Amino acid sequence: MNYEELLEFSIAFAARLQKCGAETYRVEETIIRIVEAYGVKKVDTFVIPGCIMASLETDDGRVFSKIRRIKDCDTILDGVEKYNALCRKICYETPPLHEAKHMLNTATADVRHYNTLVYHLASFVTAAGFAIFFGGTLSDAICSGVCGLATGLCLKFMSAFHANPFFKTVVAGFILGTISHALAALELCMNADMVSIGAIMLLVPGFLFTNSMRDIIYGDTMSGVNRLVQVLIIAAAIVVGTGAAVSFSIRLFGEVNGSILVVQHSLFIECIAGMIGTFGFGLIMNIHGAGMLLCILGGAISWLVYRICSFFGFNDPTCFFIASAAASIYAEIMARVRKYPTISYLMASLVPLIPGAGIYYTMSFVAHGDVAQFWSRGTSTAAAAGALAVGVLLVSTVYRMWGVWIKRRKERAELKQTAK
Repeated sequence: MNYEELLEFSIAFAARLQKCGAETYRVEETIIRIVEAYGVKKVDTFVIPGCIMASLETDDGRVFSKIRRIKDCDTILDGVEKYNALCRKICYETPPLHEAKHMLNTATADVRHYNTLVYHLASFVTAAGFAIFFGGTLSDAICSGVCGLATGLCLKFMSAFHANPFFKTVVAGFILGTISHALAALELCMNADMVSIGAIMLLVPGFLFTNSMRDIIYGDTMSGVNRLVQVLIIAAAIVVGTGAAVSFSIRLFGEVNGSILVVQHSLFIECIAGMIGTFGFGLIMNIHGAGMLLCILGGAISWLVYRICSFFGFNDPTCFFIASAAASIYAEIMARVRKYPTISYLMASLVPLIPGAGIYYTMSFVAHGDVAQFWSRGTSTAAAAGALAVGVLLVSTVYRMWGVWIKRRKERAELKQTAK
C-alpha cells in the first residue's frame, strides 16, 4: 500500500466535496472513511473553510501528513450528492487506488451545473416568488424579478474578477435597492419594500449561518466561528449596500411608496409563492432531478408548519424553532429514503423561513436614523434566525446520536456472533 498516495487521494476527494459546499463534518468523515476502508485505523483530520489538514499513521509507526488550501467554494448540491454516493461505493468495494481515482474523475465530470441563462432565470424567479410571499402584488413581483436579475448579473460579473464577498454584497445591495426605488418612483410597482425584500433574499446568508451553528454544536468550533464571522460580514455588507441605496434614492427620487400596500395573501398563495422562490433557489444551488420536487415540497411544509404555529398563538421565535425542526425531520427522512445527503433537502426546505424581511427593515431603520426601531427589529430578526438554527441542530443531533447507537448495536451483535 502506498500510504502517501492514499492520503493524497482522500484529501483530493474531500477537497472536491468542500468546493461543492459540503458540511465540515462530512468533509472530515470522508477522509476518515476512505483511509480506514483501505486498512489504516489511525487517521486524524482538521478541516476549516478553505483548508484541509490530514495525517495517518501506519502500523510500523510511520506518519504521513498533508495540507490542502481550498479556494473558490460554491454551493453545488448535485456534486455533494454524487461525491457522497461515490464515497459509499469506494468504502464498500475498496478498489485499487488507480481505479478509485478514475471513479473520482468520472464523478467530477458527471457533476451537473446549470448554465448562465438558467442561473439568471433562477434569480428572477426567486425574487419574484418571494416578493409575493412577503405581501407584494403581481407588479411588485415582476419588478422584484428585474431587481433579482440585476443582482444575479452583478454577482456573476464581480465573481468573474474574484471580488471579495463583502464588496460583491455591498454593490449588489446598492444596485437592487436603487433599482427598486427607481421603479417605485416611476409607479411601476406598488411597494418598493416588497420589491427589495424579494431580491434581497438572494443575498441573505441563511445557509451559511445554519452551517456555522451546526459546526459549533458538533464541536468544529474553528470552522463554526469562521463561518459565523463570514455571516456577520455579509450581513453588514447587506446593511451598508441597501442602506446606502435607500439614502441615495430618497435624495434622488424623494420618498416613494415604501409600504403603502402590503397584501395579506391566503395561506395557499403564500405556499405557492414560497415554492416558486424555493424552486429558484434550487436552481441556484444546482439541485437536479426528482430531488428538486422533494425540495420544493419541503419548503411548503416548513412554511405550513410555521403558519399553523402562528395560528395557535406561539411567538415568532417558537414558530421558527418548530418549523425548522419540522423541515429538518423531513430532510433527514428524505435523505434516508433516497440515500442522499441531508443538506440537499434541508437547505431548500429552510428557504421560506429565511428572515429576509426582518433584515431589510432593520436596514431601513438604519437608513432613516430610527435607532429604537433598528434595535427592536434587529433583535427580533436575530432571535428568529437563532431559533431556526437551534431547531435544525436539535433534530440533526438526535439523528446523529441515533445513528451512533445503531452502529454500536450492530457492532455488539457482530461481536456476539463471532464469540459463538
